Amino acid sequence: MLYIWIVISFVAILIDALTSSFLFFSFAIGGIGALITLMFNASMPFQIIIFMILSIISIIFAAPYVRKAINKNPPAFKPMEQNYIGRILTSQEDITEKTQIKYEGIYWYVINHGEPIKEGDRFKIKSIEGNKLVVEKYKEES
Repeated sequence: MLYIWIVISFVAILIDALTSSFLFFSFAIGGIGALITLMFNASMPFQIIIFMILSIISIIFAAPYVRKAINKNPPAFKPMEQNYIGRILTSQEDITEKTQIKYEGIYWYVINHGEPIKEGDRFKIKSIEGNKLVVEKYKEES
């Protein structure tokens, strides 16, 4: 019976490691409990009862944690470029309708949806369309 409890515990841990379900880990706990009772020369029916009781108890106590871990949503991935939206920059050159600028070491095509931006004027990045930054002249609010 020694090998049966070892195999049950090992297989349960292996399945959990491969599937990340945390359900079979409870059977490993039951198998370890039965293995301990075997060391004290307990009878086979008593080992099976201990296995079942410990497995059921660990499933009951582990279920809320497993549900919480499974239902947990990972944080939304936000591309680096999305952080550019809303930034206010100073123009290094005139921007009429479409031009190319260098921002944070990357060359971007810029589309101006508003009045022309002169060199030295401030502009705001409104959105990103593909590989183009959509900008408009920034007007200070008083």
